[in-house]
Amino acid sequence: MNSFRFALEGRYELAVEFIFIAAFLDAIDGRVARALKAESKIGGQLDSLADFFNFGIAPIIMIYLWQLNEIGRLGWLVVILYVVCAALRLAKFNVLQDAISSDESEKMPVWMQNFFVGVPSPVAGVMVLSPLYVSFLGFDMSSFLMPIACLVVIISLLMVSSVPTFSLKHLKFRVPRVYLISIILTFVLIAGALSTFPWIMMLVLCATYLMSIPIAMRKYRLMERST
Repeated sequence: MNSFRFALEGRYELAVEFIFIAAFLDAIDGRVARALKAESKIGGQLDSLADFFNFGIAPIIMIYLWQLNEIGRLGWLVVILYVVCAALRLAKFNVLQDAISSDESEKMPVWMQNFFVGVPSPVAGVMVLSPLYVSFLGFDMSSFLMPIACLVVIISLLMVSSVPTFSLKHLKFRVPRVYLISIILTFVLIAGALSTFPWIMMLVLCATYLMSIPIAMRKYRLMERST
């Protein structure tokens, strides 16, 4: 709600920061609920509703108020496409989660839990704001209205696509002790870079995620052939 209010006031940096907070909370809420043994179907539905507002409505309204309103009806059409795709994405995710928790999970290979189907809505919500990150660096984006609209369309379609993407929620890997210190230092450097150069780092992370999609597709195909 705060991100939406700040966007209406034209305070886009604060609005984006609240989207980041929502994404962080979304990443840990499931683990916290499991740790506290407070999982419930109502909680799951409320979580989906919160995700729809935080990542399916707030980010695209921010982009519309910021630039897409300049292209009139086409800009509003892009907004509708993104919102509908976000809703379909969350509906698909809920159906898949029900399948995993039901008897159908016995028919699903364990390795499939390492992948999402399509781009998750929190990731899409963060990526669709990337033109704003560029503007925060001092670049004038008013001449790039159509590229911004195309970016929104691409991200919208990726949400409802069948493209496999990596899921960190169930991904398990062992880190050799030899590399443990190096990995910890890497995370510390990334955290430091995010606090010092947040918008550059967010652009780097968005680009890295997009580059990981072909890798996830190849990994998925290899796992599928081996089963």
